[in-house]
Amino acid sequence: LSSILSVFFYLQYCVPLRSRYVCFFYHFSLWILSEVGTIGHVIFYAKESGTLHVVLYILWGLIDSIYFACLIYCRVFSKHYGLRVHMPIKQEHLFHFISRLEVILAIFIPVFFDAHLITLTRDNIAFYILFDFFAESYSRFAGVRMKATLYIFVVTVTASVTTEWIHIAKHEKVYDIASLICELVAACFCYSLIVMQFFPSNFISKKKRKDKRSRKTSPKLSVNSVQRSDNHIDDETSTDTNSGNISYF
Repeated sequence: LSSILSVFFYLQYCVPLRSRYVCFFYHFSLWILSEVGTIGHVIFYAKESGTLHVVLYILWGLIDSIYFACLIYCRVFSKHYGLRVHMPIKQEHLFHFISRLEVILAIFIPVFFDAHLITLTRDNIAFYILFDFFAESYSRFAGVRMKATLYIFVVTVTASVTTEWIHIAKHEKVYDIASLICELVAACFCYSLIVMQFFPSNFISKKKRKDKRSRKTSPKLSVNSVQRSDNHIDDETSTDTNSGNISYF
């Protein structure tokens, strides 16, 4: 259930809310719920003397707070600075998320129900589901920043999942720590990608995309026109020879 909720937690940036006040209270309430959960984890691991997890969850709370501040700024004041959602979610995306989630959960369910195995990463499944969604807009990315952010995001999530599975197999603390740190870094790049997509300068404009399409199609049209003219000449010569043959006979 937490994995499913994590997907929609990351997709809250494209919820269609027109009122700035409703949008502000919506994101602010989600930030409060997120921080309450983070504080609960900090208190729990503080009682268990888990210093590493206390530090990690404090960092999670700090990063979430920065992200929500940027999100509220981009959505509430978007009209004044020309900011808008450039990677919106559509209905077909929801069905695609569900199909991906079924496959991923079929792999992870044996791990979740095994009492001897403990998975501590919280958002890796959500990250895997978001891969295709972000990749659909890759062709519209302008410059290196957005593309590099997406690549690093994918690499860090893959590293987090890999080290987590190694930890499950070998039960070594080093892989557990590496997995948690990689997941935290992946969340930073995921948040960065979401915030960056609000800015039009990070995307190729529709006019430039049309120009690129016209450039790609124009050589094909010229080749086709040449082929048609050649075929037309061949047809004329063939009709001439045929007429000559007919007159000869």
